[in-house]
Amino acid sequence: MNKILSYIRSSAKAQSILIWSVIYTVGFIQNLWISVEWSLKVGTLNFICMVAIYYTTHNILIPRLLIKERKILYFIFSIILIVLFANICARFELYMLKELAIETDQEFKFVFSISRFTTIFILIYAIANIIFFSRKSAEDARLKEKLLSEKKMLEARVLKSQINSHFIFNALNNIYSMTYFKDEYTSGYVLKLAQMMRYVMEDCETELTPLSKDIEYIHNFIDFQKLRFENDKDITFVYKNEEDTNICVPPMIFQPLVENCFKHTPLEVDKNSFIHILLKVEKKQIYFVAENSQPLIKNKPLANGGGIGIENVKRRLDLYFENRYSLEIFNNPDSFKIELSIDFESSQNASYDGNA
Repeated sequence: MNKILSYIRSSAKAQSILIWSVIYTVGFIQNLWISVEWSLKVGTLNFICMVAIYYTTHNILIPRLLIKERKILYFIFSIILIVLFANICARFELYMLKELAIETDQEFKFVFSISRFTTIFILIYAIANIIFFSRKSAEDARLKEKLLSEKKMLEARVLKSQINSHFIFNALNNIYSMTYFKDEYTSGYVLKLAQMMRYVMEDCETELTPLSKDIEYIHNFIDFQKLRFENDKDITFVYKNEEDTNICVPPMIFQPLVENCFKHTPLEVDKNSFIHILLKVEKKQIYFVAENSQPLIKNKPLANGGGIGIENVKRRLDLYFENRYSLEIFNNPDSFKIELSIDFESSQNASYDGNA
């Protein structure tokens, strides 16, 4: 019994058969007070006409005429269909009354019968329209959601591919310089670069990655940036995690913000320049703060709090977290600061299709 109920719930065809069976049975029982023969003949013809009107409207008139903006033909054929079947059923009913020798006013009975059948068939016609457009709306919504999900996933991958376009080449140049001068730390940096390339080429292929891997990448990135300078610079990166849980984020979601710090900070020419980065996890929130000294000459994108890197991050945050994050930019005279917070408790269960 449970299997049958389960099949009916999951099968539109089974549901249609069940509904039509109920309609036929009810019509048959209602006409039994006249006679069994009346119920079999008149009831069956009425049922066949209802089925014909429903499926002609649902499968032919609406998709081939109404949907294709041929509305005049649609209404003409609809009227013909209803009047034709109402006339057939009314005349057959009068014929059966005569066959069964049931006395009645023929003219009055015909007008009454054709009015009754017209009303019934208009109702069936309306139901066919309602069901068609209900299913179409549901299918359109499902298709729209599917296309939106695919668009989100594709856009997220495109945005991700824009990250880190030239860093690997700079890192290789730095390692080449170290090799040329026989630096004792060369092998360690080669290993760091290999780890970074593995992360970009393999782990970044997934839509979400453990936060710990992103942190490791940032550490390696900062180490490579420090290679550009002979003296220590005021560059700090602090990571604190007070949550005993596995956290996943979109790969390299923080990297453009970190890269912007090094891109716009005059570390080579200003001894007072600085980069301070903090990433903290607490109370089901990820807090990221990046602050750097302003360049000696501001460029327009940075002055406006924008730039490709930040816009990239904003778009990816919208795609993955929607309204579960906040991003604030402080463009002060002496420093540029970004504060990002993400509610990872709710976002971990996000229904974003890219997680699959």
